[in-house]
Amino acid sequence: MRQYESIFIASPTLTEEQLDELVKYFEGIIAEQGGELLKTDRWGRKKLAYEVQKFSEGYYTLFEITAGPKLIAELERRYRNQESVIKYLSVRIDDIQKSAGRQKARYEREGKRKAAAGIKERTLEEVMG
Repeated sequence: MRQYESIFIASPTLTEEQLDELVKYFEGIIAEQGGELLKTDRWGRKKLAYEVQKFSEGYYTLFEITAGPKLIAELERRYRNQESVIKYLSVRIDDIQKSAGRQKARYEREGKRKAAAGIKERTLEEVMG
C-alpha cells in the first residue's frame, strides 16, 4: 500500500448539501475499494488560475489516502464520470518523501565531510562583500 494525495475541484454551482454528498460519495468509494482515508481537507471555494469548463471558481477537496494503484484508477474513473467534478489530480507522495529524505541525508554527509576537512561555510555577505 502506498500513500497518495488526491484532489478534485467541484463545480461552483453546487450547494453545500450537494458538495457534502459528493465528498461522502468519494469517501465511500475509498472505503469500499479497501483504501484507508487518512485525512479529508476541504479548502472551500477558491478562484482558479485559469478557466476550466467555463468556470473561474471551484470547491477544492483534498484526500490523503493509503491505497493501491487500482483504487486510484477507480477513483479517477469516478471523477471523470461525475459531471460536477471539473478537474482532479492524484499524486503518489511516498516517492516524494523518500526523495526528500535522500537529499537531506546527502546534505548532512556533505556538511560532515566539510567539517572534517576544516572547510568553513561562507555567508552571503562574505561571498558578495
